[in-house]
Amino acid sequence: MRPLPSRRLHRLALTCVLVAAIAAGCKKGTEVESGAVLLELSLGGGVSTPDELQISVYAESGVLWKDQRVPGSGPLVPESATQLGTVLIQPGSAGGALRIHVRGLAASARVADGMLTIPDGSRGRFSLELDAAEPADGDGDGVPDAIDDCPAVDNPSQMGCPGTRDAGDGGGTNDANGGGDGGGTDVAPPTDGGGTDVFNCDASGACDRAIGSSCTDGAQCHSSFCVDGVCCANACIGPCRSCNQPNNDGVCLAYPQGSDPALECTGGMTCNGAGACGPSSTSPKPNGQLCSSPTDCTSGFCKDGVCCNAACDGTCRTCETGTCVNVSRKPDPPECYGTMTCNAAAKCVVQ
Repeated sequence: MRPLPSRRLHRLALTCVLVAAIAAGCKKGTEVESGAVLLELSLGGGVSTPDELQISVYAESGVLWKDQRVPGSGPLVPESATQLGTVLIQPGSAGGALRIHVRGLAASARVADGMLTIPDGSRGRFSLELDAAEPADGDGDGVPDAIDDCPAVDNPSQMGCPGTRDAGDGGGTNDANGGGDGGGTDVAPPTDGGGTDVFNCDASGACDRAIGSSCTDGAQCHSSFCVDGVCCANACIGPCRSCNQPNNDGVCLAYPQGSDPALECTGGMTCNGAGACGPSSTSPKPNGQLCSSPTDCTSGFCKDGVCCNAACDGTCRTCETGTCVNVSRKPDPPECYGTMTCNAAAKCVVQ
């Protein structure tokens, strides 16, 4: 498969042509460079088998590939009813995390999607399951919210939120706004001399405030959601949940079971601990639903108050949409919060 002309350093190749019968020959003939990713693709239950894939890959530098067809021509021939095959992604000199979106189509109609964020420094073999749920794309830029580097702003180039990148100051390590400090040290965003972050607010008062910051209107927030007086990761709609619980400003969490601090329940009911009024449900929840413990979730993972597709451990990792992704250029409460924030490389540093 030929790469896009604008990214000659990068190659996207389909290994094994997704046909098990020629797997051995394909592996021998495929050059795998250092830093490559082998992506093993499978289908979730009840998903129609696609006859082609479209793969998009994004890095800190922007778009590496956009809707690259796999295979290059002809129909896709899966290895089995559930295993599609393996894709080789060789990003060349592209640094930082890789964000991957795989879309399956049948007769040119969408049937499944899968998304994955591979942290900076992590390469090798990864598994990705495509499922029937269509991913949210709130800003309509063609990049699913779960991997969009600026989910509230239409930015198909994926070069960061407008106004949050500087030109750097001589190279070095990424600083909090995507530039460098010339000496390998993360540095604070520049200010206007009066303590105001120039990448956070402009002269008119319009802002791009981080999750957890105080607000009065969604237009002030990076996420576009202002809930309970703070910029929230999502709309946090419904009773028995809030976005400003102690030490968790910006994260939509359910109130504890049996409580009702906002007096939202009626008929003598209280909160069920899962973001609703009434008795606690014993049915496991799908990814993306509010949870209070891993046992609430079909996946067995509860992160940031949401059922997650993975454990999503560590700082600067979040599962606010149900898919574990890196956090960059904003705080990650409660792990990276207060005087700390996640920089462009998804590392928790002092502001």
